[in-house]
Amino acid sequence: MNIGRGIFHMNSFSSMTMQKKLIIVFVVLIIIPISATGFISYQNYIQSINKNTKNYVTELINNMQMNLDSHLEDMKTVSKIPLYSVDMQQYMSHQEMTLEKQRQMDFYIGLLDSMRKDLYSAYLYDNYGNVFYRIKSDAIREDMMSHYGHWKELAISGNGDPVIIPTQRVMRANGTPQYLFTVLRSIRDIGTLENIGFVAVDADIRVIEDVVQELNTVTNGKTLIIDGENNVTYDSDHVLTATNITGNEVVEKAIGDQGSFNVVVEGISYICSYSVSKDTGWKIFAFIPVNYLHRDAEVTRNVTLTTTIAIISFALLVSVVLAFMMTKSLRQMTELMRTVRGGNMDVSFDVKQKDEVGILGTEFNRMLRRMKELISEIYVIQSRKKEADLEALQSQINPHFIYNTLETIRMTAEINDDEEVAEMTFTLGKLLRYSINRGRETVELREELQHLERYLQLLRYRFSNRFVVTFDIPQELMALSVMKLTFQPIVENAILHGMEGKPNEVSIRLSAELKEQLIIFSIKDEGAGMDGMTLDLLRQSMNGTREAAGSKTGVGLRNVNERIKLHYGEMYGLEIESKWGEGTTVYLKLPRRHGD
Repeated sequence: MNIGRGIFHMNSFSSMTMQKKLIIVFVVLIIIPISATGFISYQNYIQSINKNTKNYVTELINNMQMNLDSHLEDMKTVSKIPLYSVDMQQYMSHQEMTLEKQRQMDFYIGLLDSMRKDLYSAYLYDNYGNVFYRIKSDAIREDMMSHYGHWKELAISGNGDPVIIPTQRVMRANGTPQYLFTVLRSIRDIGTLENIGFVAVDADIRVIEDVVQELNTVTNGKTLIIDGENNVTYDSDHVLTATNITGNEVVEKAIGDQGSFNVVVEGISYICSYSVSKDTGWKIFAFIPVNYLHRDAEVTRNVTLTTTIAIISFALLVSVVLAFMMTKSLRQMTELMRTVRGGNMDVSFDVKQKDEVGILGTEFNRMLRRMKELISEIYVIQSRKKEADLEALQSQINPHFIYNTLETIRMTAEINDDEEVAEMTFTLGKLLRYSINRGRETVELREELQHLERYLQLLRYRFSNRFVVTFDIPQELMALSVMKLTFQPIVENAILHGMEGKPNEVSIRLSAELKEQLIIFSIKDEGAGMDGMTLDLLRQSMNGTREAAGSKTGVGLRNVNERIKLHYGEMYGLEIESKWGEGTTVYLKLPRRHGD
């Protein structure tokens, strides 16, 4: 059974085209193994780097967290000192401000400030709105009293335990900003256990920066620290510090006390590792740039890729040589096709094989025979058509007979002193000569406008000068080549519809403007215009999507539009704009090219 299937697959492969055979051999034997080996090796290397980096960064985060917890624990310890000083509590419990009280409170504040050199400042608040601190160079908050009420509530709510205030943006006395985080603790009287005030211990985030710097140097990335309420305690980019980032993608992905995930921040891919402090609830995020992490891996990948491309290129060259030798017959057929394209159809492909090339050659010879037959049939049909056209031409009335007849009528009118009839007949003769004159499909714009003026002269006789046509055509366009009888139907339509319901004289304006590679003519009337439905029907009729329903307007505009599109192309032609009560404007778009 398996042997039969193998034979069947071999026969299927043999029946494929040569192109497919070459592609399959090339892909199976060279590209797939090399590409798969390189891809798998690269992925394993990347995964190993990511795993080792995450473990190492997690260890660094834990060490950094221990340092931060130790620093916060020291701040909490400093805030405990006022709880055990009876003398200081006695001074704080009395409202009056004596010189002795200020001197003693300054002593206690100095004691608090000297506990740790990296503390920013310590403040003692009593219940009477007084604050005690020691003046340093720039270590005094400008807003120390504005937080009094809120901090007092927080300290009391702590019930003797420390309360950590997230990082705040504080202005120095010199007007520059500084970022501080604070530890509060309420002070209770040792004897009565009543709240007599609270202590606030400030620390600059630079103490955090000193700890974080080592991590950022190792990872070449950045660090973010937030508290349990998602307030940013520290941001190594100094952008998010002292803000709340609830809802941020990083916060949403950090589930649990420890872990890692991939994230894209401002278009840069990072591996983010995080850990939560059990003491403070602060969460530390370390962002390692993926491009920096994978730098060595990318070098290895590029070397492998270069080698792979070289091998594939060599194999491709061999395949091309083989394909060139195997497709020699196809190239011969291509040369025969070029000969046929040049007009010589007395050729034939010598079929020597029964493969795809042989089948193609047989069909090529059959196609040539059929083409010769069709050309012969077309020649016969064209000959018959010419004979029919000649007979139709001979049956037409000689145009000179019409001209001579009109000239006779004009002379008779002049003899009878009927100058108006003579002038009309003379003008009609010129119109007929212009219209019937064969051999000229296009004329210059000035000739077309002269013909239009003659036609308007006849219409003035008909409508007793009830309209005025003004022309606003740049002189440089007068040599433009346009199709004959283009403007006459459009202007006639503007006059007829412009005078509908208008007892007074109607103005028609024909203008032109240059716009990039287009010349746009506009024919505007002052008629009643059209409603939306009528305008849509006219556009459909003009574009040939519906019958003109016997309307002279629709047929005339459709003929002009079709002639323009056939002569210049589909992007040119007529467009109509109209509003009820505001008249109608027809736009004629032609290419910007002068005389043929």
